[in-house]
Amino acid sequence: MRDLLLLTHFTGLIFGAGAGFSIFVIGFLSKRFPEESREAVLVSLFPLRYISYIGLFLLVISGVQMAVPYYANLSNMPLFSLKILSVSLIVLISLYGFGQMQLAKNNNRSAYLKRLGVAGKIGFALSLVTVYCAVYSFH
Repeated sequence: MRDLLLLTHFTGLIFGAGAGFSIFVIGFLSKRFPEESREAVLVSLFPLRYISYIGLFLLVISGVQMAVPYYANLSNMPLFSLKILSVSLIVLISLYGFGQMQLAKNNNRSAYLKRLGVAGKIGFALSLVTVYCAVYSFH
């Protein structure tokens, strides 16, 4: 069972991190896009964001199940505690981002896309913190 959970966890990491990193890079490159097409390109990336949310869902579901044996020792594992905190913040930022995507579909896109970009950059930084904490929690 643990191998299946680990496989699911790494599959989620591939989906989430792969899509998230792609969005992160395209977000920086979007400053070079022509103004008239920038918003359309960023909105067309929404399916890639959904893939990253699927990856996050797989990560959380498998991670919670794999972490059950460690909850009793949580107070002795500060990096693992930080990992749980950063994942919780990523989930909140993802929910915020999902809301911004819904609003951007029908309203003033540029304001919502700007907020979505900031949320994505924060989420990306928290993802790096999460991976660091995961590696060194169990190393």
